[in-house]
Amino acid sequence: MYLALGQVPVILGNVAENLNIMEKTIVKAQKEKSIDLIAFPELFITGYNLKDNYNNVSEVIPGNGQAQEGIKEIAKKHDITILTGIVERANKSLFNSAIMIGPDGYIGHCRKQYLPNFGPFEEKTYFGEGNEPKVFETNFGNIGVQICYDLFFPDVSMKLAQQGADVIINLAASPTTSRPLFHRVLPARAIETTCYYGFVNNIGTQGNLVFAGESCIFDPRGKIMEEIVKFEEGTIVCKIPLENVQKYRDARPVLRDSMNKD
Repeated sequence: MYLALGQVPVILGNVAENLNIMEKTIVKAQKEKSIDLIAFPELFITGYNLKDNYNNVSEVIPGNGQAQEGIKEIAKKHDITILTGIVERANKSLFNSAIMIGPDGYIGHCRKQYLPNFGPFEEKTYFGEGNEPKVFETNFGNIGVQICYDLFFPDVSMKLAQQGADVIINLAASPTTSRPLFHRVLPARAIETTCYYGFVNNIGTQGNLVFAGESCIFDPRGKIMEEIVKFEEGTIVCKIPLENVQKYRDARPVLRDSMNKD
């Protein structure tokens, strides 16, 4: 499969313009290669640092809100599957969620499980917690999805691998202050799960937060395959040889042993 990561800035609260940015990014990326899946960062479609305005851009998922209808149109027009962060509304609660939409429409969505409430982060003030890891089955592979801070809880990644993920993608809004921690933990998660691991991060300034990007992809041994330089806008397109996953797992059966322990 060919996986692309879109590291481009957004406009806070402007769903229409962020959809426009998404489409331009896809058009530019597809000039290089045919892409199966492109992933965008945490809360990309709305912007991360909206605080009291999250409700204004929230949508019931699945549904026919502005963001979902726009993504569906782009996915169908460009024959591509899109994974992006979005604000979900369910009953009286909001969730920091990720949604996957393909050329034929909605595939699935999941909610961020662990919400940071320290330093510059106030997510528990605005969002409810998710409680179920999700693996999306597609015709190009099984994709596990997690959101930002979920990375630091090993059980989240391991459950995705145990449920059949070959690739895990972390959608992030990691500011410059926490960036070094992510890049130490990411290769460890790839090794633990024996999965290919993608990390797509916001870039630019949103309110008082500065995002450096540094999106990247690791192989199941924790070796970096592709990356985007910090503070640079851009997209990487990487061939993920899923046929090699079993070879990695046979050579180092961490995943097998995690499932067989009494």
